[in-house]
Amino acid sequence: MVDFRNFIGRGTAAGAKLNIFAKVVFFVNVGNGEFIDLGANQAAFKGKIDTVFYKGELSLTLKLNEDGKAEVTLNGNRASQATYTASGSKLTIEAKLGSNMQTITFEPGGKGNVETFLGVKGSQNIDVHLAPAEKPAVA
Repeated sequence: MVDFRNFIGRGTAAGAKLNIFAKVVFFVNVGNGEFIDLGANQAAFKGKIDTVFYKGELSLTLKLNEDGKAEVTLNGNRASQATYTASGSKLTIEAKLGSNMQTITFEPGGKGNVETFLGVKGSQNIDVHLAPAEKPAVA
């Protein structure tokens, strides 16, 4: 089984405030949120986004089980029979939420890999960067 924390920005912890950036022409701050739970095989994120493509709450809970199986809830829609794969530093989750397939990806990135690139494709399409609201301390 994979460790979910390997697919998010370095230094991201439960309760740490995050800014949400989306690329319009360049990256702009479109919201904020936080991982309210973050562990080796589970995570929960809550935030708010305001863009021309998507406006509203963004809530995502995830549990990674054995053998590539997962449980996902995206904005209140639950899939108990989701699957996940890991390739390098990218985690991809395939889930049928209601009658729609969604692909959710997590990958660390940005300068120093402190951001989390989060992509949601399907009936809802959201591509954002979750960046620390406070600058990380210089070591």
